[in-house]
Amino acid sequence: MAKARARDVAEYILAKQGPMAAMKLQKLVYYSQAWGLVWDSKPLFSDAIEAWANGPVCPDLYDAHRGKFLVAAGEIKQSPTVLDPEDAKTVDSVLV
Repeated sequence: MAKARARDVAEYILAKQGPMAAMKLQKLVYYSQAWGLVWDSKPLFSDAIEAWANGPVCPDLYDAHRGKFLVAAGEIKQSPTVLDPEDAKTVDSVLV
């Protein structure tokens, strides 16, 4: 299975939670990555995360929602997400 990208994780989150503020989405993607690194000992995705003035940001994901306050499923990535069941479980743990 192909390695997930930050956009895949973002689309998964949006599909589960519905539309949300772009900043909140960025933070949930960041927390999902951190959870994967700490508890699963592996990253969910290889995209970079940078420290910006208002918190952690994945620049590739930012490019996908630039200029939008609210982001909905399908706006980040049009194709289905590429999360294996273990990665999906990790993201679900963050969303609880």
